[in-house]
Amino acid sequence: MSPETRLTGEPIMRILCKKTDTLVGYLYQWNNGDLQPAWLDTAKAEVRYEPISAAA
Repeated sequence: MSPETRLTGEPIMRILCKKTDTLVGYLYQWNNGDLQPAWLDTAKAEVRYEPISAAA
């Protein structure tokens, strides 16, 4: 975690369930370089990440 303040964040990856391939959250990158998952429901253990640009 960076000592800089988090001011803005943008989603850089979709978090998908490995078993069902459904969207379960987004991975955000903050202005200070920190990464943080934002879950749509509860955190999942078996996930895969897909770049947002690949989903378009």
